[in-house]
Amino acid sequence: MYELVIHRSFQKHSQSLADLRNKFSHTLTLFFLCTYVEQWPTFFTDLFSLIRLPESPSRPQFNRHVSLLLFHLISEISGEVADQTIKSARTFNPIRHTRDSRVRDAVRERDAPLINEAVLTIIVDGTERLAELRKTTTSSPELSEALEIVDWGIRTFGSYAGMWLVVAIDFVLMMLKGWIDINLTITPITIPLLFSLLPDPNLAIRLATSTALLRILAKGLKEPEDKLQLVKVLALGQVIDALESKTRAEQVARGSNEDEGEESYREALGRLLNVLGLELSKLTEVVSLIRRS
Repeated sequence: MYELVIHRSFQKHSQSLADLRNKFSHTLTLFFLCTYVEQWPTFFTDLFSLIRLPESPSRPQFNRHVSLLLFHLISEISGEVADQTIKSARTFNPIRHTRDSRVRDAVRERDAPLINEAVLTIIVDGTERLAELRKTTTSSPELSEALEIVDWGIRTFGSYAGMWLVVAIDFVLMMLKGWIDINLTITPITIPLLFSLLPDPNLAIRLATSTALLRILAKGLKEPEDKLQLVKVLALGQVIDALESKTRAEQVARGSNEDEGEESYREALGRLLNVLGLELSKLTEVVSLIRRS
């Protein structure tokens, strides 16, 4: 009885903290949009200084609350200045449009590499901690916290992946010479990391990862050669085929016992495959036009 009361109190307390964090994140995002370009150019570096904890083998390297605040802030900022769905739902405001453009340009110029590095570093630390915890427990507050960090980290990465994606034109030559950091979302770290999380046991992490890959794949690139090389590097056809076969076999094994979570994951893989097909079709059309001209 006491355990049930404590568990419910903990859930209520956690929800209250989450609601407070969401409200604070949104308020701070609005403040950021008004001050970052001219009044508070050190916004992110000031926030980064609060993240790392004193070294200890028994706890994470990063402050969980500040890390989650960072993730929420970046996701909110991406939504405000870059999400076309959100922007199209609003009445056009030339002042806001100009402000959003200035903020995007300033972030790219000043802090984009540092933001990406911070997000990926926290995700990698979270995945390593998650792997260690899974060896000893299937349910604990520490495990839940690690899952939340990785989930929100991948969501955050996906929120800006399409906005800041840069692919080098001479990518084939680079690949032959070995991996080179081609600025931000396509790096020797991100692709293995995303592919390792795409089949993760946690549904939320799998869905967040599939969304991040979808946004990277759907990103409009100026040169068809760049998109072709991106498709080749991701090699999503092979990955999706293996995961679809695995999840289909699991679906057959469940029989009439439907699992809505697993079905949503299969749908996410289907959307990813659909975008891959659309991008390849666009490339085929471009090549046909070039040949005709």
